[in-house]
This record gives sequence, structure tokens and C-alpha cells, in this order.
Amino acid sequence: MNYSVIIPFYNEEKNIDNLLDKILLNLNHLKNNNRNFQLIFVDDGSFDMTFEKLKSKNLKDFSTILIKHKDNYSQSSAILTGISNSKFDNIITLDGDGQNDPNDIEKILNVYEKGSDMTIGWRKYRKDNFLTRTLPSYLANSLVRVFTNSKIHDQGCALKVFKKDKIDDYTDWGDFHRLLAARFSNNNYKVNEVVVSHHKRINGKSNYGFNRIIYVLLDLLYIRLFKNYKSKSIYLFGSFSFLSFLLSFLVFLLMIYLKYVYGTSFILTPLPILSVFFFMSGLIFLFIGFISQLIINQSRYNDKQRYTISEKIEIS
Repeated sequence: MNYSVIIPFYNEEKNIDNLLDKILLNLNHLKNNNRNFQLIFVDDGSFDMTFEKLKSKNLKDFSTILIKHKDNYSQSSAILTGISNSKFDNIITLDGDGQNDPNDIEKILNVYEKGSDMTIGWRKYRKDNFLTRTLPSYLANSLVRVFTNSKIHDQGCALKVFKKDKIDDYTDWGDFHRLLAARFSNNNYKVNEVVVSHHKRINGKSNYGFNRIIYVLLDLLYIRLFKNYKSKSIYLFGSFSFLSFLLSFLVFLLMIYLKYVYGTSFILTPLPILSVFFFMSGLIFLFIGFISQLIINQSRYNDKQRYTISEKIEIS
């Protein structure tokens, strides 16, 4: 099997030497007649010397692509850029901060090659600050296991390998890297996990904390609302619209019944207002459904979102 190894970087100039030395050592060990590797390093708009550091490395052992984004878009955008430039059908990702251990690549490949759509690492013994990193991650992962089909312990582990053809419009929305394993599981793809090592961050700082829980909640809400991802959003909101119209009609019938059977004046009950409320709600849900479907269709028509690349270097 052949693999494209994608690593996103953002202001990681001090971590590059140690990380790349370990990656090259491991990939040279793993390379054989049945395995070949491509390296793709994406600098997501760093303002330090990250890209210059990458260009200075000797990367001629493998087919390599260096890409620099014009601005800092997101980790997911960097991974998408890597995927769009990859030539192999299997994708390996890991962080550029040096906390993932390249020695574990062999471990996840051995499991992945037995047959799965994704194999993801489980940082069972994390080397992060408990309050700012480990606790938020634990809470977020617990929420994911409760509200999705995924039983993976560590959704946020960057060290993973997956089939490229499983990445589509239904899995790469938003910051897709955060709950990619859950999205795979939600689409009934086979996902395995492997306990991997985790190192303390030596240089630089993390940009994640308790705000991750908010993002996870939003992702979970979307997954729950659109669980059957092949269905049209117009059907979802259309169902709410139909229910609202039905309630409006039933309230209207009750209002007429009370008027002509018991002689109850319309102005003596809140029923006219309630009937109008449900009717207007039905119209709102209907328009939301139309608008959301138009947005989805336009998004798919435009294919993948393209991020501005300021520099690209290919090394054969």
C-alpha cells in the first residue's frame, strides 16, 4: 500500500529538525516493495521561519511537496490542501508540534492494513496540562461517544491513517479534522484505534483549550440533525414546516368549533394568535429549508474550497 504523509505546520520552526529527522528515519525503515511514501508539508501561513526551515531540509529520499498558505486558514484547510495535492490513495496525518511519535506510524499501519477505513491513535497517557488540554479533551470525547456511533477514545489525535476516497462533501465540512473519526463512524465506515505515545510540547504553544468543547458541541449538533447525510436538508426543515402548518390548521378548526358550537368569541381566546404563530413558523421553516438547500448545492457545485497558496515546491 502507498501513503501520502500530510503534516500541517503553524509557527513550528523550533520543532521541525527533531520531528523531520524522526519521520525520515521511520519512513525509510517502513519503505519496501509493498509500501511507498509521499511527503506533503503544509505551512498554514506561519509568520516565523517555518517554511524556510522546511526548505533547508534534505528531503530527497521521498517524493516531497512543500506548500505555504498565504494566510493562516486552519489546520483542516492545511490538511485539505495536502489531500488535494496527494498522489496516493491512503493518507497519514500527524501534527507538526512534535507531540505525536513517528515511531507509532508502523503500529497504526499494521492495524490499518488488516482492513479498515481509518486507524487513529489513542493518546492514553497524555503529556499535556490537565486543566487546559487533557480535561477539555476528556469532556469533548465523552460527549462524542454519547451522541454518535463512534466509540473512539481520542477523537482529537492527529496521528491517523485513512482512505482518501472517504473524504467527501459529507465529511470535510467545517474544521473536519476535529471529529473526523466520528464522521467516518457516522457514515458506517470501519474505524480502529491504537494506543500511541504522546510527548510533552517542548517549543511553541497550543491554540486549543476549553473553547474546543464549544466547537465539538456545534459539530455534534450538526451530526445529529443531519445524521442521514444523504438526505436533503429541505426534507428536514420541510417536516417541521408541515407540522407547523398542521398545528395551525387544527388550532383554526378548534377556534371555529368553539365559535359556532359554544358561541365563544375569537377575541376571548388566544387561539387566533396561536394559529397565526404556527402558520408563520411553517413559512419560516419552509424558507430556511429552501435557502439551506441552495447553499449546500452551491457549495458542492463549487467543489472543494480552495485556499490561496503563496508558494509550492516539489522535490522528486
